[in-house]
Amino acid sequence: MTLRHLKIFITVCEKGSMTSAAKHLYMTQPPVSQAIFELEEYYGIKLFERLGRKIYLTKEGERLYSYASHILALANEAKKQL
Repeated sequence: MTLRHLKIFITVCEKGSMTSAAKHLYMTQPPVSQAIFELEEYYGIKLFERLGRKIYLTKEGERLYSYASHILALANEAKKQL
């Protein structure tokens, strides 16, 4: 798990789709899906429920979103301070 994984995860959460997140991050969709898959494998949980083309954040995903947001905010603060 890297900061890159967390940034992609947060963007998917905020955009509501992997395709929209990919466009926002100037990426293609497969690497975004791969990053989410790697996070799910790393934590051993499902972060999103996939129903057709729609995705919904799971309870575990909501918890990770909270932590990921905090982690990235701290990383950005450290970068500014140093």
